[in-house]
Amino acid sequence: MHPQSVTVIGAGLAGLRTVERLRQRGYEGRVVLLGAERHLPYDRPPLSKQVLRGEQDEPWLRREYADLDTDIMLGQRVRELDTARRMIFLDGGWLAYDVLVIATGASPRRVPGINGRVLRTLDDAHALRGTLGSGTRLAIVGAGLIVLEADVVLEAIGAVPETGWLEGSQLRLDDGVACDATGRAADGVYAAGDVARWDGRRSEHWTSAGDQADRVAAAILGQDPPPPGLPYWWSDQYDVKLQGLGDPGPDADVHLVTWGAKARTIALYARDGRLTGAVGFSAAAGVMKLRADITAGTAIEDVLDRLTP
Repeated sequence: MHPQSVTVIGAGLAGLRTVERLRQRGYEGRVVLLGAERHLPYDRPPLSKQVLRGEQDEPWLRREYADLDTDIMLGQRVRELDTARRMIFLDGGWLAYDVLVIATGASPRRVPGINGRVLRTLDDAHALRGTLGSGTRLAIVGAGLIVLEADVVLEAIGAVPETGWLEGSQLRLDDGVACDATGRAADGVYAAGDVARWDGRRSEHWTSAGDQADRVAAAILGQDPPPPGLPYWWSDQYDVKLQGLGDPGPDADVHLVTWGAKARTIALYARDGRLTGAVGFSAAAGVMKLRADITAGTAIEDVLDRLTP
């Protein structure tokens, strides 16, 4: 039987995708989506690009939210979780839940003594954009800079899972909310996205949030979960698009090849003679063609023979 209601904490990508997948999978019960910010769910990658350049102000994740038939409660920060009573404590008081999904994401690491800015939220992007006038000197901490004069300092040294409000709960916290391979953290409690540590591993990638949301929705509804997707990430760095598939890892053997008419560089990663991952530099088509080989663990020599002239 389906639960009477599902409460999702966190109105980011993982939270929204969980709501979407629940509806797509046929769930007709009540869904509550709680967001600490006062914005509807939005996409984060544009914050450091189109939004910061002033080309886009509101990178919403979907055009319509009303068609989700969801109680979206914004500006609601959850302070405490009581798994025994199945209650969460908000700024306005206690709220009961039937099934809970934790998707509170992560918060930026800070550098003691600097009092710089961070770039994690839509408000952060708008505020930072307002300081970057002509001639402004911007120092980004996290790119190897030491003892440098600047008008604006941006702290960019990673993020930590947003689990402080879960201290004292019955959930196991270990660099995130510890979950099994289906996202289950406790009876009636699941986690997805940056805050979740699935089967001993936490992933902060955009695509992982969507994949985990779908698997959580399936678990909640007692349906067969989709097969786990191959890890994938990307990053736009000026005119270069970095893309990665699989598990590169620091202990892998690395092989550099060129691909296509423009001789784009692709790094192939292998362990025990088998292809485990690939990272490409503006070589999207070449990287994606390696998906099946990475999934199958094709012998690296066979891949090199195919790609090397």
